[in-house]
Amino acid sequence: MLRVRFEELVAESVKLVHAMTRCQFAVGDAALEIAPLRPHGGDMSLGEDELGVEGALRIFAEEIGLSFPTVRTCRWVAARWPAEQRQEGVSFEVHRILASAPDAFERIKDPPVNERTGRRQWSGDAGVQ
Repeated sequence: MLRVRFEELVAESVKLVHAMTRCQFAVGDAALEIAPLRPHGGDMSLGEDELGVEGALRIFAEEIGLSFPTVRTCRWVAARWPAEQRQEGVSFEVHRILASAPDAFERIKDPPVNERTGRRQWSGDAGVQ
């Protein structure tokens, strides 16, 4: 009985992680629309109001009930992973981990073998080698 419930909880949680990933990318995409990434040393203002990137993102974070670092991370990951490169079924956490890899778009398509299950799948503990 415990095993059956465990499997039910895993299945439900997988769906939740997929939904959470979609939400995190949606927040990141919104933050990018509010404040697109600029080249290093580029203009940090957003135009007429002179609020600046950080100020706008802080207000955005406050308005949606998230921390500034969370919004900043979502924005950065969304910028690194254009919608057409994001992998369905791969968590936001894995996208974040792989975001700095030079070959991230190819690497995400080739998950490592899970030693416990023998299946090829990403996990937040996989890390980047």
